[in-house]
Amino acid sequence: MNFKEFEEYLDANLGSKSIFFEKAMDDQLRRNSRRPPAKRWNEAKLERAVNRMWTDIVRSIYDKFKTTINTKSSDPYQAWIEFFEKNEALENLDEMMNDLEFE
Repeated sequence: MNFKEFEEYLDANLGSKSIFFEKAMDDQLRRNSRRPPAKRWNEAKLERAVNRMWTDIVRSIYDKFKTTINTKSSDPYQAWIEFFEKNEALENLDEMMNDLEFE
């Protein structure tokens, strides 16, 4: 599974993605309120920052999983799915996202 497939899989199967976006936007709004008025970001820039945060966390998770999953199997995509199911990875990611706090 390449990164794009992984990201699409999480988009389709991770229930807490919306929670992450909500928490990340709240964090960006707090940061934005501390900026001088002339340097405050508009809504589009805030959304891009949140999307970048999502991509960064997904990339980090992907890189950690990639070292553990046997990608030399006859069906590497299926190896990823089996890893997720065997290790309850989606459930653990959902829990992690629910517990996530920004400082």
